[in-house]
Amino acid sequence: MPEKPLVCGGVEQPVIGICNYAGYKGYAPDGCTAVTSIIMGDTYDYWKKCKDNGTYQEEKKKLAEAFIEILAKKYPQTAGKIAVWDVATPLTYERYLGSYKGSWMSIMGKGKFPKSYPSKPESIKNVYFASQRLSGPGGTPVAVDSGRTAVQYLCKDTNTVFQGNSTFL
Repeated sequence: MPEKPLVCGGVEQPVIGICNYAGYKGYAPDGCTAVTSIIMGDTYDYWKKCKDNGTYQEEKKKLAEAFIEILAKKYPQTAGKIAVWDVATPLTYERYLGSYKGSWMSIMGKGKFPKSYPSKPESIKNVYFASQRLSGPGGTPVAVDSGRTAVQYLCKDTNTVFQGNSTFL
């Protein structure tokens, strides 16, 4: 918890988590480490405005500098030793993944547990859904699980034997 919250895209972050990859060989040159952090919040509109008005790179740099300052206060041995930094914004995810408003996980409302959607809607015959956004928290594991479940429903509906190791139905 920083002395003062990190502000990312106009959203205050009173708590910052980091993942230090020091124990993973090859993540950084010898004698160095890679550190990542996920900063949550719906900041798409903020970053889109920055891109449109030409301040996008400047705002990313300000965010990185503020983060590095907080990191150095918590871990003084890092002060002045950050060689490379990068900031991925929702626009980064939108550009590389084509995801809606730069979403990298499932849709979540403020203060709400993400809603799960069915792999097979009851009201539509022969339709099966699989996606990384079907349930929280989203991502590859959800995509794999929802794909498997959709195939199991398809197999059940067509009297086909599902040949996986286990079943979820």
